[in-house]
Amino acid sequence: AALTGALALPLGLALAWALLAVVNVEAFGWRLPMHLFPLDYLRLGGLALLAAALAAAWPAWRLSRIPVAQLLGVFRHER
Repeated sequence: AALTGALALPLGLALAWALLAVVNVEAFGWRLPMHLFPLDYLRLGGLALLAAALAAAWPAWRLSRIPVAQLLGVFRHER
């Protein structure tokens, strides 16, 4: 996930710049300014990590409340 984020962020920023600086000028004849706000990227990254941690913790908590013998019983009749 970290590798995907490390590759997606610069690629997304480059694509946004290309769309604003090249495509928008060619299509409409005007350009929008591109402003980057690093603090917003940090906040969104933290929020994404928190959401991922909560999404992983809920099923893990539910599984921790089931006895191990019951969980292993699923594989009882396999060869």
